[in-house]
Amino acid sequence: MAKSTRGGRGATGNGETAAASAKATTDAGSAVAAGLQDIAQAWVDYAQQVMDRTTEATESLLKCQSFNDMLGVQAELMRGHLQAFLDQSTKLAEITNRMAARSIDAIGEAARTESANKNRR
Repeated sequence: MAKSTRGGRGATGNGETAAASAKATTDAGSAVAAGLQDIAQAWVDYAQQVMDRTTEATESLLKCQSFNDMLGVQAELMRGHLQAFLDQSTKLAEITNRMAARSIDAIGEAARTESANKNRR
């Protein structure tokens, strides 16, 4: 039967590696979960903003006295919605970037720890 060439240290090293991997996975998962919560909140904020703008525009449309007034209100509403959408896209990109960076940092830290542990053996 084949024997381990690492001797008694192999089991400890594998245990440390497993613990470091589990911690990295947990930390990366936590970063993703926090990012998803931020994304969900950003969408809620965006939906609220769009609803508020639409309500204001509806009230303004009811006060219009000419066709040109109505076109002006609709044009302003569309401009506002487009700007809100662009702002939202930027915000989501920043959140996603931050989420990815945190996940990568957690995995990188685990890799550095594992490398340091291997160098000590």
